[in-house]
Amino acid sequence: MLLRKQNRDALNRYLSWCKEQGEEVSSDRPLILSHHATRKGERLSYHGIYFAIEKIGELAAFPQLHPHSFRHTYSTELLLMDVDPTYARKQTQHQSEKAFRRYTLRGEQSSAIAAYYRAVGEESDAQILE
Repeated sequence: MLLRKQNRDALNRYLSWCKEQGEEVSSDRPLILSHHATRKGERLSYHGIYFAIEKIGELAAFPQLHPHSFRHTYSTELLLMDVDPTYARKQTQHQSEKAFRRYTLRGEQSSAIAAYYRAVGEESDAQILE
């Protein structure tokens, strides 16, 4: 997984904190551990992640936040940065090209709009009218 510098820095701070808490940190251990009474010390499950993100969303007044939102955002951002769609699909682990197509459409639209404004010699800060 590719991470920006600020995300790598945050991850390193988290790993340092884990070490300070006495947790073993190594490449063959889960990155995020469960603290649930019945699964303490095990890899945090999908349901645990879903629950945690849902709760964070509630606290931040984003009631519809769920883990898949991050996958949608990451997929779209890769394409808006003109990352090759084949590579972006691999990075986001989408198995189906058809399922990934929804993201490429937005990227293509954004690229077309930017190309238009470049062609007419203007900045592409205009909002799309719907």
